[in-house]
Amino acid sequence: MRNHTILLSSLFLFAAVSVQAQGDDANRQFVAITVYNNDLGVVRDVRKFNIHSGMSDVKMQDVPSRIDPTTVKITDLDHPGDLDVLEQNYEYDLVSQNKLLSKYIDKTVSVTDDKGVKTSGTLLAIEGNKLTLSTPSGIEMLPDLSRYTISVPELSDGLITKPTLIWKFQSARDLGDEPLEVLYQTAGMSWHAEYIAALADDEKTLDLTGWVSIDNHSGASFPNAKLKLVAGSLHTAPPLPTPGFATFASAAGGPQFQERGLFEYHIYDLGRQTDLNNDEVKQISLLSANGVGEEKHYTYEGGKDVAVTVTFQNSKTNHLGIPLPMGIVRVMKRDKDGSLEFVGEDRIDHTPKDEKITLHVGDAFDLVGEREVTSSRSLGPQADEQAIQITLRNHKDQDVTIDAVENLGANWEITQHSMDYDKRDANTIVFHVPVKANGEATVTYTVQHHW
Repeated sequence: MRNHTILLSSLFLFAAVSVQAQGDDANRQFVAITVYNNDLGVVRDVRKFNIHSGMSDVKMQDVPSRIDPTTVKITDLDHPGDLDVLEQNYEYDLVSQNKLLSKYIDKTVSVTDDKGVKTSGTLLAIEGNKLTLSTPSGIEMLPDLSRYTISVPELSDGLITKPTLIWKFQSARDLGDEPLEVLYQTAGMSWHAEYIAALADDEKTLDLTGWVSIDNHSGASFPNAKLKLVAGSLHTAPPLPTPGFATFASAAGGPQFQERGLFEYHIYDLGRQTDLNNDEVKQISLLSANGVGEEKHYTYEGGKDVAVTVTFQNSKTNHLGIPLPMGIVRVMKRDKDGSLEFVGEDRIDHTPKDEKITLHVGDAFDLVGEREVTSSRSLGPQADEQAIQITLRNHKDQDVTIDAVENLGANWEITQHSMDYDKRDANTIVFHVPVKANGEATVTYTVQHHW
């Protein structure tokens, strides 16, 4: 179908050039994009329009195909008292080959085969790659359109080449090059944060770098846009039913966003303008912090595996102290040959300043645990007693401390224990168990439950 496609594509290009509307990208003065975490972007687009006195229709093209037309707000920046918006229409019935041909049912079209033989007739049906014509010599059915090019005289009414907003204005006078601010919401935009935490050789500090990835699948590109990102959990009303390979860009250097509060959320303002192209993932540096103090912990909660976690405080005294948007933190450590190697990752939620961050990066290869109920007996109709033994083995060449966490439920009492423990909350206790290099340690305790 190559010839068929080229011919129709040429027709579409001609139609797009000959139906230029006001308010396209060439008339844009300024555009600002605010992107949220939940598939939402808010666009503030300022463009120039020529508006006639009295009642007139004005088109604005180059809007996202996923725009929510019910959110459009128009403000005349220079003469707000002279202009009223009476109506708005959103046209989204975009041109396609099937749509164009379907508009020519019962109308005359011409087909030319690969040998140059041309046939004209009334189009009766179009079904995928098949076409049926009524010609002076009879009904002709073309089962394979790849051998033909198809010609139609013009772009049929009701089809457009790009999503378009059409307004009916009532103006008190002629307004030339009038700047209108068009504010609207669109789906197809989102962003998320990604971090890399590089552990120091002694595993007592880390260097943290953060990036934001902005996804634009709204159906429109926004060149030279002012960009803001909002972090937080917004509540949005359920939407009503509506009709209707990413490139990679990165910015080098240090942090480029300024953070501040906005209502109950946090806003990150890029200090420069950037291009947000459709179907693109753009990455921009968010933060860089060196020498962040951290601690590595080993935690055992039954089974055999001993979890490895890295914790650090998001505080100014710890070289951080800014609200961190949710995202994935990838933890790296430098090998003896100097290369950084991936050692695990975890996802963090939106984290305010001065809160602790805990990353579960994996399970320790050389640490093993076992938990056994060594005895159990009833203490009557509303109580029982269990004796627990926890054995922890360390196959490393250095001593470690493993936190053995026991979830006891409600209404418990420890009657015997081989070492002290911390009560984490009403249901949980923790034994901080030192285990010698290439050795093992055992913890025992007896607990009674009442109900």
